[in-house]
Amino acid sequence: MDILHIVGQQRLEGTVSISGSKQSAIPCLAAALLTDETVVLEGVPDILDVATMIEIIEALGAKVTRQGDMVTIDPSNVEPMPLTGMETRKLRGSVYLMSVLAARFKQGVVGLPGGYAIGPRPLDLHIKALERLGVSMRNEQGVYYLRAEELKGNRVYLDLPSFGATISALLVAVMAEGTTVIENAACDPEVVDVSTMLANMGANVKGAGTDEIRIKGTPHLVGCRHTLIPDRMEAGTFLAMGACLGKVTVENVIPLHLESIIQKLERFGAKFEIGDESVTVETGEKRPIDIRVFHYGGFPSDLQPVISAALLLPKGASVVVDKLYPQRFRHVQEMRRMNARITHEDASIIIRGGEKLLGTEIEAKDPRGAAALVLAGMLASGETSLLNAEVLDKSYERFDEKLKGIGALVWRETV
Repeated sequence: MDILHIVGQQRLEGTVSISGSKQSAIPCLAAALLTDETVVLEGVPDILDVATMIEIIEALGAKVTRQGDMVTIDPSNVEPMPLTGMETRKLRGSVYLMSVLAARFKQGVVGLPGGYAIGPRPLDLHIKALERLGVSMRNEQGVYYLRAEELKGNRVYLDLPSFGATISALLVAVMAEGTTVIENAACDPEVVDVSTMLANMGANVKGAGTDEIRIKGTPHLVGCRHTLIPDRMEAGTFLAMGACLGKVTVENVIPLHLESIIQKLERFGAKFEIGDESVTVETGEKRPIDIRVFHYGGFPSDLQPVISAALLLPKGASVVVDKLYPQRFRHVQEMRRMNARITHEDASIIIRGGEKLLGTEIEAKDPRGAAALVLAGMLASGETSLLNAEVLDKSYERFDEKLKGIGALVWRETV
């Protein structure tokens, strides 16, 4: 177990270079298996979830090498080996391998994907999408058996604009015969990023970034070189920290992807300077605000814990509602141990800010909640010890180092 020690109430100032997107990296690594030619991905974050995905595709026969943030995948020897062990349970993104094996090999055996306990994330949308495209699936004791006699393009309507289900449908549709239309598709920038990579591989994809994506299938995809977009969740985490504690610039970002975050932090009282590939935030007079999590275009669920930590500062009541992932409030109990006044009911919390926060021993449950607890520790007086700090490494690259680079007084020990 790792323990991150945080000495609170230090001013933050400086620049953070944002890593490539985790939410793009996982499906792009899966998509690389749709061809038998070499794929090169640049801007791949060096985080544990990416390392887990690489281990899984290596188990299928891919040869993977990493040089810095560049990952080279040789999928020429990939076979539809059964994935029934613990590897798929470590990572929610392993669900994409169902699509990849069905598309390339017309068969596969994949264990239930894992992930963090942040609320119900059923596979029904993924399964319905694949079945619409000709994939037959059965679940036997937590293992999915896939088979497809023939992949046929079709209309796929998603009951919710699910990011994961959109990607799952996309990865099959690019190799299905005929035309597929994904309706009520997710509009996230990472959907556009994966679609761009697939287009570089020879796929015909139009409409990514809108709620209707049209795909004309092709029987053969080729290798490509693709650079991932920056991680907007990492950028949003550091922007929230700067809005609370000083002046922070995030560079290597696409400001358009951060609009919903910037708008909420402006209402919170922060001031912004926006460049072509950078955003600078400076703390101001802080105000309580209300947050309602929504799909892309709205405030992201991944940053709900971090904004909740920021709202411990201003006097008054703030309300945070997350109906997408109603169990993503496990950080609340730990914040209460720091003297935070938070009421939790169903899918919402009421934060009564302005109380003096006290450093103490707290425990991380998941990466986004852990980042929120780090911020709470930086707002508190005295020293905070964050147990299970290694979970940060699943989603954040060199988090401790980046914090130190902007003035945070933190250090990690392994026990």
